[in-house]
Amino acid sequence: MIERKQITRKDFIKGMGYTAASVVAVGSLGGILTGCSTPAADVDTNQSPEWPFTYKKIDPTVAEQKAYKSYFDKGG
Repeated sequence: MIERKQITRKDFIKGMGYTAASVVAVGSLGGILTGCSTPAADVDTNQSPEWPFTYKKIDPTVAEQKAYKSYFDKGG
């Protein structure tokens, strides 16, 4: 006969806390590691965008078609 170990609510919450902390720690490693890399040679880092951005009127029908197409082309 197999005996099943009973887990207390306190142990369950503690385990979930460890899991959440691990996920956050591993997820933040990517940002830390890429922050140390050098920028690509073809990227001009001294170029800043024009501010304030100029207003361009958008045709709602064209925007709808582009959004619909990009949703399916890029996997939603």
